[in-house]
Amino acid sequence: MLAQLADVLIPAGEGFPSASDAGVARDGLDLVLSFRPDLADGLKRLIADASRCPAAAFVAELQCSDPAGFALLAEFVPGAYFLNSRVREQLGYTGQNARPIDPRPDHLDDDLIQPVIDRGPIHRPTPT
Repeated sequence: MLAQLADVLIPAGEGFPSASDAGVARDGLDLVLSFRPDLADGLKRLIADASRCPAAAFVAELQCSDPAGFALLAEFVPGAYFLNSRVREQLGYTGQNARPIDPRPDHLDDDLIQPVIDRGPIHRPTPT
């Protein structure tokens, strides 16, 4: 059921796998819940409620009648999807990389501050 709900939010397309093909309801579920165990009860409730109608209809109804439930699903599914290494590779996302910080303070760069200096002082008088 979770795979069906996830595929409503992220269907296959343009060379990318659907959420279910990316393992959102398998490895993705375990991985996300290892970071966010607080989502487990809400997901269980959604999955139990979803069994009463087709996945697309349930997601549409959820979006209108239960914004918190929809937000939970909309947080979990993409989170699990983008943890999939195949998806990240297709996106060209290699992860967060350390970049050295320029030790020179950029706020002192003449190109940034000069327009402020050129316009001169401006202010609005405060009411008395």
